[in-house]
Formats: sequence, C-alpha cells, structure tokens
Amino acid sequence: MTSIYNPLFLIFFAILFSTKLKAETGNPSKMIYKAYVHDRMDQWPEAIKILEDQYSQSGNTDVLYELILARYGYIGYNLGADNESVAREQISLAEEKIDKLAAAPGYESSAYAIQAALYAYRISMAPWRAVFWGRRSMNLVDKAIETDPQDPSGWIEHGNAMYYAPSALGGSKEEAVRSYSRAIRLLEAEMMDIHRWLYLNTLVGLAKSYRETGNRSLARITYLKALEFEPEFKWVKDELLPELTEQ
Repeated sequence: MTSIYNPLFLIFFAILFSTKLKAETGNPSKMIYKAYVHDRMDQWPEAIKILEDQYSQSGNTDVLYELILARYGYIGYNLGADNESVAREQISLAEEKIDKLAAAPGYESSAYAIQAALYAYRISMAPWRAVFWGRRSMNLVDKAIETDPQDPSGWIEHGNAMYYAPSALGGSKEEAVRSYSRAIRLLEAEMMDIHRWLYLNTLVGLAKSYRETGNRSLARITYLKALEFEPEFKWVKDELLPELTEQ
C-alpha cells in the first residue's frame, strides 16, 4: 500500500491546494464570506478592490450590486469597531453609485434598502441627525418593501430599524423578530453565494432580538442554526453562544 507521504503525492497535493487557494483568493464572494466567518476582516477590503476593478472594466450591474453590498457590510463592521473614519469613507463611496443601482431593473428594492442603511449608519455617528434622517431612512425601507416584498433586503433593514430604534421612536424588538424571520425565509428560498454572509448576519440579528424579548431558548436555537449552516462561524461559536449560555 502506497504511503500518503509519498513525495509525488505531496507534490500533487501542494499543486492542487495552491490552485484552489488562488481560485478562492480571486473570488470576492468567497473572500468576503471567509473574512466574515473567520473574523478576518482585514481581507474584506481586498475583495472590495477586486470588485471595483471588475466593475470599472465591465460596468456589469450584478458586480455593482455585489460591490455596494460589500461596502455595506464593511461599513457595519467598522462602525462596530469604532473606525468611524473608514466607515465615513465607505459610506461616501457607496453613495456615489447607489443611484445607478436604483435605476437598474431588478435592483430597485435592494438599492432603496441599502440607501436606508446608509442613512442609519450616518445617524449612528451623529445621533442628533436622527430627526432629519430617521424618517428618510424609514421611508426608504417602506419603499424597498413596497417595490418588492420578496426581496429580503427591505425586511432586513426593517428588522435593523426596529431593533436599534428606541421604543419612543417606534422601535420594537418583537417587530424585529418578525422582519428578520421573514428575511431569513426569503434568503433560504434562494440562497445566493453573495448572500451567505448576509444570511448568517441576519440569523444573528434574529437571535439577539429573541434574547432581548426574553426568549433565550429560541435565541439559542437560532445560534445553533447558524452553526449548522457554518460550523466555523467564529463570532457565534466563540462569543455570542457562550455569552448566552453563561447569562
């Protein structure tokens, strides 16, 4: 029986692994997913750069959507990490092209939802602007849902708005549960590669909403569902689920 340590086998394996690694490195959707799952957000800007180059060369609307979606996710991360200067830059870059996406057939709803998120991101850095931008953001969320109720983007942003807004301003964790749940069903019905990280992120939003409404058992079930989809999901595996168990 040939040893697996046969030098020829090792050479073949090294070539195969190198080829696979290069293929994944050049695939922005896979790069973003791995960055999100393994908490390697330093890799996210590289994926954005690839998408920028692809869009500048092709002008393809699908690539434009993926580029703006990538910026959307990277902005959220940087705000959570208190990197406001990076977040502001990415918001401005996303805003430069969002109208072009909104004018593309089939992408109107997603564009409105991301526009709503960009206003919400700006409000998080300047809460005093909530009076002016909060209503504008919610109008865009409503517009996204009205334009295409089957697009998960509008429901995700409605869930985010309900989760983060104070109850005095219309926020409701119970309403967030309903909106996140609907978005998850829609994402599961048509799971696109570029939405895999967004699906995990929405499951986290749902689990947090369950926790905030006192339903810890459903929060745990939701975290376990995320780990069933992606066993290496570091944020849930190492942080969120242990925290829930310890409380």
